[in-house]
Amino acid sequence: MRYLQYKGLLERENKKSLRKIMYETCVIEGLDASSGAKKLGIAKEIFVYWRKHYRFERRQMLFDRTVENIGNYKSLYAEEAKKNESDRHPRQGEKTLQGLEEAIDQAVDYYKYLHYKSEGLALETAKLPLYEFSKNVVINYRDGALIDELKPSAES
Repeated sequence: MRYLQYKGLLERENKKSLRKIMYETCVIEGLDASSGAKKLGIAKEIFVYWRKHYRFERRQMLFDRTVENIGNYKSLYAEEAKKNESDRHPRQGEKTLQGLEEAIDQAVDYYKYLHYKSEGLALETAKLPLYEFSKNVVINYRDGALIDELKPSAES
């Protein structure tokens, strides 16, 4: 039999479209190629073909979800970028802790703006988490929490 004949046979037996049958088998039940083919009573080769055709392999579904989520990344920093758009000029900071914090704030704002303008696709925005972490380190240092965190380990 040909793929279309198997398709017609399965759809008549289950009274569902092939897509729904494959979704239930691959996604809901989580069966692999051998088990799924055995359950449906078809050759493994046909099952693998249909699974790839309907994109129900685990890697394909992960990729599809990632592509869908890219749209969410585009607007991640939209409000902050629009708010800070007028304040885009670097300032000459002093060589103190306050100057460091201002420089980090400028870097965070810049990379958020870059992330917004590139719709989440600019490679340079990978530095954003580093600068956000650095900002937290400076705040913890100023509040004394960083030194308190290091005291118990130094005494051991």
